[in-house]
Amino acid sequence: MEFKALVIDLDGSVYHGNTLIEKADEALKFLGKKYDILYLTNNSTRSRAEFARKLANFGISCTKQQLITSGYAAAQYLQEHYASSKVYVIGEQGLKDELTEHDITICEEDCDCVLVGLDKEFNYKKMSKALNIILKGAVFIATNTDPFLITSEGVKPGAGSLVTAIETASVKKAIVTGKPSAFITDLIVKKLKAKPEEILIVGDNLQTDILMGIKGGMRTALVLTGASKLGDIERLQIRPDYIFKSIKHIPPFLDKNLHDGRTEKDCQD
Repeated sequence: MEFKALVIDLDGSVYHGNTLIEKADEALKFLGKKYDILYLTNNSTRSRAEFARKLANFGISCTKQQLITSGYAAAQYLQEHYASSKVYVIGEQGLKDELTEHDITICEEDCDCVLVGLDKEFNYKKMSKALNIILKGAVFIATNTDPFLITSEGVKPGAGSLVTAIETASVKKAIVTGKPSAFITDLIVKKLKAKPEEILIVGDNLQTDILMGIKGGMRTALVLTGASKLGDIERLQIRPDYIFKSIKHIPPFLDKNLHDGRTEKDCQD
C-alpha cells in the first residue's frame, strides 16, 4: 500500500510537553518531502496558530492549515450544524479563539449550546452553570473525552473528566467532535482530499488515534512514546497495522520496507 498522506498526532508522538521526542523533527522533515502531512491533536487549549508556532520552535515547518485541533473540529461542527447558536464555553483561550475565527457567538447568558474542553480553571460554579443551561434544552458538545493527560509533571485530568461530571449531573451525553469521532475523521479526509485507505495515522494512543483510524478505514501506526504500551493491545483488543518504538523509525520503514507488507511487531526494531 502506497500512502498519499500522513496524519500525525502531536503530544506523545512528536513531543512531550515542551520537550521534542528524539529526532522527531528530522523524521517529519523527511516525511514532509514525500507525503502530505496533517497534524492532529485533541488538545483544545491552544489555537491552530499557537500550535504552528510551537512546532516552529521545535524546528518543524507547519502552517495552521496543516493542523486540526479538537477545538477547531468543534468550531467546524458548530458552524455546520448550529451556526446561529450562542455558546457557553468551558475551555481556555485557544478554544475561544477558534470559535471567534469561525464567527461563533460566545455567551454567558441566554445560551443555547454548551461546549466543554479542557479548562484548568474548571470549578463547581462553571459546572453548575453548564448544567442549568443544558437542562433548559441546550445542545451539549465536547471537544473530546480523554480521561487524562500525560505531562512533564505527571498524569493530570483531561477534558473527559470535566465532560463526564457534566454528563452525570445532566443525564445527557455530549456530542463529541474530537478523536476518535466520525466527525473529525471526515474532516481529515476532506482536508487531505485522499481516500481513507491512502492515509496513515500515527499516534501514541490506542483508544483515540488508532481506534479512530481503524473505524475510519485508515491504516494505523502506534508509536510507543506516549499513552499506550504493547501490553495495552491485547488488553484493549485494538490492533494497529504497524508498531514503532518512536516516530524516528517511521521514515526508513516507509522508504524501504512498506512493499514487504510487514506489520505490527516486525516494525518495532
